[in-house]
Amino acid sequence: MPLSPDVLKLIHTIAETGNFSIAAEKLYKVPSAISYTIKKVEDELGVILFDRSGRQVKLTEAGKYFIYHSQWLLHSYEHLITQTRTIENGVERTFTIVVNNIINYDALAKLTEKITALFPATELSIHTEVYNGCWEALYKKKADLVIGAPHTAPKIENIVYHPIGKIEWDFVVAPHHPLAPFTTVLTSEQLRLYPAIVVKDTAFNMNKQVSWALEGQKVIYVSELSTAINLIIAGLGIGYIPHHRVKLLLDQGKVLKKPISEQKQPTQLFYAWNSSVQGKVLTWCLDYIMQPHIQNIWCQ
Repeated sequence: MPLSPDVLKLIHTIAETGNFSIAAEKLYKVPSAISYTIKKVEDELGVILFDRSGRQVKLTEAGKYFIYHSQWLLHSYEHLITQTRTIENGVERTFTIVVNNIINYDALAKLTEKITALFPATELSIHTEVYNGCWEALYKKKADLVIGAPHTAPKIENIVYHPIGKIEWDFVVAPHHPLAPFTTVLTSEQLRLYPAIVVKDTAFNMNKQVSWALEGQKVIYVSELSTAINLIIAGLGIGYIPHHRVKLLLDQGKVLKKPISEQKQPTQLFYAWNSSVQGKVLTWCLDYIMQPHIQNIWCQ
């Protein structure tokens, strides 16, 4: 007799109740059928699970071992059935959120916590993209929701977008950088002498965007903002960084904000998603992130 989920449940119920008759009543079976099933299992395993010598059925040492080590099997089966029914009811089996590397991540942990609590059957993935890499993730169906898709939305069928706000930028240099002593507006000729630190657009097929670099200027490309900030602090280059990422560094004097002749304009950000595949997780996420107190965090 195979150790089916029903047989496992039967063995565990007998262990909990200590009585074949009570276990039979709880499982809507007759006691004789219970006794027969347990005897068959014991014969096939070659061990005695229950001591029947007294009025109360007790686990043998082998039985205690079996109960302890099979508990996860029973729970896993019940969990599997519950989550499978959840998926059947329109909850996405997987859900991928793409976030722009320039957003404020402060609201991301709470969003993740709520999704995992409300939709435990869903496998959640969170990826970071840069510039048009955000839109491309939607285009290639590698994202269910984008937080912080930048600039004007490209014309992509079924893609819906909603404005979040604008990211403000600060042009910064290290306190020991050669440009640090200047108090006047820095010209392109002055800036071109030093490398621009640029986070590289992750798009492959769409046109790549550059946050800031002058024609003829040396560019050092990095994959994320933390590296860009560290290189600027080290005096290895100059560049624009979102204000929310450098405001503490400015207060601490680790970087200096400088006016330049061609100021970078604020970047408009959007929520974006594919309207043709809107399941329950996406529907919930949109309701949650559209709340003003959540929406305002991403750009602050």
